[in-house]
Amino acid sequence: MAIDVHSLLSVLKDEKIAAHWLATRPQRGDHIRVRRLGGLYYHHGIYISDREVITFAGDDDHNPFDWWDTKVRATSLELFLQGGQTEVCLYTIRERQQLCSIEETVAFARACLGNEKYSLLFHNCEHFSNACKQGIYRSQQVERILRGQSLHDALACLDDPEQRSRWWDEAVSDLKKQVLSKIKRDLEAKMRQE
Repeated sequence: MAIDVHSLLSVLKDEKIAAHWLATRPQRGDHIRVRRLGGLYYHHGIYISDREVITFAGDDDHNPFDWWDTKVRATSLELFLQGGQTEVCLYTIRERQQLCSIEETVAFARACLGNEKYSLLFHNCEHFSNACKQGIYRSQQVERILRGQSLHDALACLDDPEQRSRWWDEAVSDLKKQVLSKIKRDLEAKMRQE
């Protein structure tokens, strides 16, 4: 699969292109994501099965700040979600015509296992997932930051007490799910050792 540089550049120029996501059961080869910290960011991966999701992640339970040991890894859906909800990427008619097949998506994702060239701005979990599924390195989260949209949204949230309160509640809820998931995994590991 070749990475199409021209389609990447056209995406950066086209502010109207926005991914659509649906909370639904993923199928083999789907690009999935899970919300973290109330939507402050999303973690992305390629779903193979409930036992295999391939994503960029650190070895510290997918801690977003574990960038120094981040590489493409296979993990379970449960570990990937950490108590969150799966969202599956929906594609436009134009995008569907250019999608890699399920087997190409899975083969590319597996071929990348062990890749350690993580970069938050240029090669993160969203870039990886889009490369597997569409053949382009793209991260809408990074694009929103570069266009200044994320800062605008953050300032609007800070200025609106109701929106700020809602975000805070969602962030705490997401973090609580991640912590409970980690405690559960640690207890299960401890029981297996005994």
